[in-house]
Amino acid sequence: MRSYTKWFIRVAAVYLMIGVFIGSDMAGRKDYSIIPVHSHILVLGWLSMFAFGIFYYLFTPGMLKLSKLQAWTSLLGGTTMPIGFLLYIKAENAATLGVFIGTASLLLIGVVLFVLITLFDKKVFGPKETGQQLQDPKTATF
Repeated sequence: MRSYTKWFIRVAAVYLMIGVFIGSDMAGRKDYSIIPVHSHILVLGWLSMFAFGIFYYLFTPGMLKLSKLQAWTSLLGGTTMPIGFLLYIKAENAATLGVFIGTASLLLIGVVLFVLITLFDKKVFGPKETGQQLQDPKTATF
């Protein structure tokens, strides 16, 4: 799952940059009409994707197929949902609403799968398979 870690963190970094640019632009123009999009980019794009990346870096899930599905739906939904949201805010009609609901649903599936993995995958919080024995922190040498 290390390859997903790399992609989650890369996507998160791009979202951070996009969110900062949008925030700077809004402040400079004093036009705050897309604050919801800005917020979603930072919370769902930057924070959630970064958290998923750190999770897959620290833990090795046993549910590999479910984890891969979670990664793909989260990456695709997280990438497309803010665009769908922006389209809907700028042109409220049935087509843009459908795009927004579709992309948001993809991200929602990724979040639900993440919750399932953290709750029911016994390998996630089980002992590490490093072959090294845990040491008492008081006697460990670094």
